[in-house]
Amino acid sequence: MEKRIILHRGYKGKYPENSKISFEMALKEDKSFETDIRVSRDGVCFMIHDDSLDRLFNGVGKIKEKTSGELGFFKYKEDGTQGLCSLKEMCDLINENLGDGLIFIHIKESEDIDDVIKVLEQYNFSERIRFFACDEITSDLIKIVKEKYPKYKVGLHFYENNNFTKEDFGKADFIWADEITKENITKELVGSAHSLNKPFYVISPELIPESIFNRDIKKRWKEFLEMNVDGVCTDLAEEFLNFIHSN
Repeated sequence: MEKRIILHRGYKGKYPENSKISFEMALKEDKSFETDIRVSRDGVCFMIHDDSLDRLFNGVGKIKEKTSGELGFFKYKEDGTQGLCSLKEMCDLINENLGDGLIFIHIKESEDIDDVIKVLEQYNFSERIRFFACDEITSDLIKIVKEKYPKYKVGLHFYENNNFTKEDFGKADFIWADEITKENITKELVGSAHSLNKPFYVISPELIPESIFNRDIKKRWKEFLEMNVDGVCTDLAEEFLNFIHSN
């Protein structure tokens, strides 16, 4: 049951999001986690959700407009001992902490996948990597990965107001789903993916502030478990684990 948890942005519930320490602690606990990638002006991959430094770091400016050398000077506002973590640094940590937790990598721009693969190919844990992209670029990423890098698994982001069919599910290796204003995830939908042997992962409501399911997160967790989803991405790691143990 514990394998159903996917930590959000490294171990964001306890440490600065997507920081080196957040990855290290997630790996030490052998937990699966989700993270994000942006690429610098000189093609170096960094683990950061936002396209700019402004919210999290003691600096301003777009990631893609700065060199890796320039980005190395910035520290988290919340923890001055932590700087931006590169993909290589995260991969070195994975190498040092062998386990079977999955690493879900959110590709923000489909053209960045080449730079990402260039780093990952220096290591030997491709079976633990899961790529996905959100909204309209999800289909583009699936096409690129399937054509150029078929040994890697890539997911379909199932979002509101999409037109995906069961055939689209078949093109991906797993489903990554969220919901905001309506019940987007159902037992039938999960069953449809499972009938194709595709794992189905969901976003916990607290990760989307506008989600109508924030009124009762635990009720939605219970429904997710009853649907037999394969994993829940959450910031509330301890609460979720306590919940599944008591249910």
